[in-house]
Amino acid sequence: MRRFLRHTPSVLLLTAAVAFAGCDALDNGELASQQLLKSNEYDGEGEYVELAASTFEKPFPQPVLENGPGLEDFLWKHNVRAMIVSQGDDVLFEVYKGDHDPETLWNVHGISTTLIAAAVGAAIESGKIQSPDEYLSLSLPEYGGSGLTWRHLLTMTTNLKYRETPFSPVSHTARLFTDSDFSDLVHEPTFREEQEPGESFEYSSLTAQIMGEALEAVYDLPLERIVTQEVWLPMRSESDAKWSIAAETKEARAGYGLYMTSRDMWRFGRYLATNIQHQVDPEFLAEMRGPVAGRGRFFRRTESRMFSTDWGYGFGTWFVRLPINGEVVAGYGSIGFGGQAVLNVPQYDMTIAVMAHVPPKGGRTAFFQSILEHALNQEG
Repeated sequence: MRRFLRHTPSVLLLTAAVAFAGCDALDNGELASQQLLKSNEYDGEGEYVELAASTFEKPFPQPVLENGPGLEDFLWKHNVRAMIVSQGDDVLFEVYKGDHDPETLWNVHGISTTLIAAAVGAAIESGKIQSPDEYLSLSLPEYGGSGLTWRHLLTMTTNLKYRETPFSPVSHTARLFTDSDFSDLVHEPTFREEQEPGESFEYSSLTAQIMGEALEAVYDLPLERIVTQEVWLPMRSESDAKWSIAAETKEARAGYGLYMTSRDMWRFGRYLATNIQHQVDPEFLAEMRGPVAGRGRFFRRTESRMFSTDWGYGFGTWFVRLPINGEVVAGYGSIGFGGQAVLNVPQYDMTIAVMAHVPPKGGRTAFFQSILEHALNQEG
């Protein structure tokens, strides 16, 4: 099976070969940075596997409200290429900018982690995994003695010796995004000895990769088939999605390189708000929804280098609190590195799906606040 090949470097390496390998790593890293900054739209280059569309797609209704020049200008200033806002299943706005349209496949980056987490929930519900506290070593024996459980993967609280650094040309993150074989990162883990699992949060594409490959061991299937079976079909997708794979090992890049349409990302948001309850148990779902369901907590000031104390992380999902029209409301969903986001705000039964080149100016919290207030005021 393609999934558990090991990276075995030669014992004898000439100095020239080492230098060449270093240059090659630098080139790969620079390519990764370029992909993150510029190449969000699917162009067919490289190797991909497919998530086949559902034969019973979720309907997409015509938008109820006019976009208006103010909204169009706001989105353009924030580098947004597509946005869908709905109340329940009623679409309020559907906006496209530049050459983006309903059929454009866009790299959703870390949102793929949330799809994998939802598949873990389905595996627990079906009994393939006993609980979130089952040890990872039952699926990947090389993690024996680490103390890592599925809960640590789902909440990004492992003690792996790894830091998310996509713009460093020779980083492990760049390798996950570009290498033809990154299996050593997954199957030869190193740990921070001064830290115990569960002590602190740090978002990690490597953790997403480990979670995906552990799922493959549980199902004895490739990751794309698992996610198609447990999430992509149940959410009633309209279009095929593409997932970048490593050229040598054929391993899906779990935390990066999943391309889908904006309408299917909206469908995923609606799935998280509704039909996922038929796929995962209530306890797991509550952990995904965080404070909305009376679970989880927001970050302490010292916990996250990138997010404020208005943000937190659950079972593969982000949650946020927003001041809206004079009151504070909570939302949950998923975000990607380049400004991609899907957010549910249950108090208003609203779902927002955004495709963008980069995160919005002024931060995601202010962006979501502006969009929600605009939609609510238009509705009112």
